[in-house]
Amino acid sequence: MAQGQRKIESVLIVRSAFGEIHELAWLRALRDLGIKAELFDTHSYIPANLVGRIEEHFVFGPHIGKVNRMVVERVKEMRPDVAHFYQGHHYAAETIAQVARVSFASGSHCDDPFGRNDRREYRLLKKALPEYDGYHVFRQCNVAEAVAYGVERVRVLMMYYIPWLHYPCSLSAQEQRAWGSDVVYAGHMEPDLRIECLAGVARAGLKCRIFGGEAEWRSALPRDAYQTVRPIFYARGADYRRALCAGKIGACFFSRWNRDQYTTRSWEIPACGVFLLSERTPAMQEFYCEGKEAEFFESPEEFIDKVRFYLRNEAARERIAAAGYARVKSSGNDIYSRMRQWLADIAEWREEKQLKS
Repeated sequence: MAQGQRKIESVLIVRSAFGEIHELAWLRALRDLGIKAELFDTHSYIPANLVGRIEEHFVFGPHIGKVNRMVVERVKEMRPDVAHFYQGHHYAAETIAQVARVSFASGSHCDDPFGRNDRREYRLLKKALPEYDGYHVFRQCNVAEAVAYGVERVRVLMMYYIPWLHYPCSLSAQEQRAWGSDVVYAGHMEPDLRIECLAGVARAGLKCRIFGGEAEWRSALPRDAYQTVRPIFYARGADYRRALCAGKIGACFFSRWNRDQYTTRSWEIPACGVFLLSERTPAMQEFYCEGKEAEFFESPEEFIDKVRFYLRNEAARERIAAAGYARVKSSGNDIYSRMRQWLADIAEWREEKQLKS
């Protein structure tokens, strides 16, 4: 930490996303690093009924107004060094401006709020961006885009694997029967090559497991492939780890909607000791040595060819999985490393803000 920077001691995390790999993981990791971290859970103040879902969809309504008032009150009460809005879809520009008068107003987003202009949930966020004291984005292309929206301080903060969630585990014979697969993929559906790749695995007579939204996958997969891979359901927490560890090959596809070059699965699959078969991107070629620590593909044909090859060659598959595990464990792509980077960035930015005031 540079001379003059005061250590961050307290953080309020304002939750707008879902899932334990997001704000809840930040909360635990920051506390483990000695930070007083508390959570303001936006979703707990918005009802889970039809009215609440409509308000969430349009980011408008009495409950949206209420959480904007309540978060300002919570910041004034706690007076944290940093109030961090994780995917702050719900919060208006005036709210962020009021928070910034009390604390350092920080934000981050792991999706791509700039790539698609048809998403209603980004309406308040984009208007609020100039009021943030600092902002972290998931991908390099978002840096210039955030600056263009008026963010003064912006840097990339990549996703991570979580040591207490993602690690190799031994499965019982019953668990292996329940979760086992030749190829496993956990993630959302997009109308891209993942459809043809996974359908190709099923049609080749191999065991393919898909974990995600059943309705979206049922509507996208060819009927014969869907009948082969069902049931499809979300696997989270320990079930997600079991699903990966029970698979011989962990497939990794990247969102065109989010313009991704990598994703959380880029770290999670190797961290669980599983062979990673990923789309080939410049970022992935920097993270892993192709053919030694992971394998890559660019087409459904290459995907299926490599699936078949590595299912036949168990020793090569296990050697690459072990090397990928060693690489991810030594590469500083865990959540603690990311939180140390985030704390250092915020400390630097707070110093800049104080010097300007």
